[in-house]
Amino acid sequence: MTSPHRSAARIQIGTTLRRMREEAGVPRERVAEVLHCTLTKISNIENAISGVKQAELEKLLDLYRADDATREDLLSLNSEAHRRRPKSKIGGAIHPWLRRILDVEAIASEALYSSFELIPAVLQTEPYARALMAGIGLGGETLEKNLHLRMERRALLTDREPPLQLWAVIAEPALRANIGGPEVMRDQVKHMVALTELDNVVVQVMPQGAGAHALTGTTLTLFRLPDKLPSLVSVDTPFGAQFVDGLDQLEKTSRWFDYTRAKALGVEESRELLTRITEET
Repeated sequence: MTSPHRSAARIQIGTTLRRMREEAGVPRERVAEVLHCTLTKISNIENAISGVKQAELEKLLDLYRADDATREDLLSLNSEAHRRRPKSKIGGAIHPWLRRILDVEAIASEALYSSFELIPAVLQTEPYARALMAGIGLGGETLEKNLHLRMERRALLTDREPPLQLWAVIAEPALRANIGGPEVMRDQVKHMVALTELDNVVVQVMPQGAGAHALTGTTLTLFRLPDKLPSLVSVDTPFGAQFVDGLDQLEKTSRWFDYTRAKALGVEESRELLTRITEET
């Protein structure tokens, strides 16, 4: 019997191919003609029910007029998925691996986030995000393109139907990190307080001095996906995000997140602390 589990690579490739097809304005019927297959197969590839052969992927990339960086990234990912070896990262103004993360995030029904250092991208203000990007060496056109892309992600919480359900556990030091200076941090925390008025946004603060917890020192996002797709974990590293898709690892991450939010301040206590931080900054 075929395993119902779909790998992280298959989901990333399928969601990205669907986004590229829609952006190119290519109907599925045309794709089926190019691959000499049924519409069901195209649907299965885009929904990560089945994988795509390397030769088929090349044809799709030609059809969608993929740029060189995207072509190399997806072909490499598809090849490495079969060999199950770590994939390489590719440079560029916007990294293809970041595009893949955004494609997964765009279809996610829920995102569970935990970090000791950073505020999640969908909650970031433009000045805070700009300071973060400048801090890692981005500048000029590269910074502006990445900043624009990050600001677009915020619409997932307000403009998408249904909106992304976000549950974030953020350590207090991240709220006092002085990224961009006191005014930038104050406005960033105020922005978060305002967003917690939304029914789909929950923010808990892990207070300073709370001690170790299950996700100490880790920045990660657990994505819950629709249509019976399995969950995915994105772990931030200095070289980009790494996806985790092992069933045992997913179960552990979900359990660790439950332990972490149980140790954090309650929702109302967190809002009170966030408000107090804006007054103290």
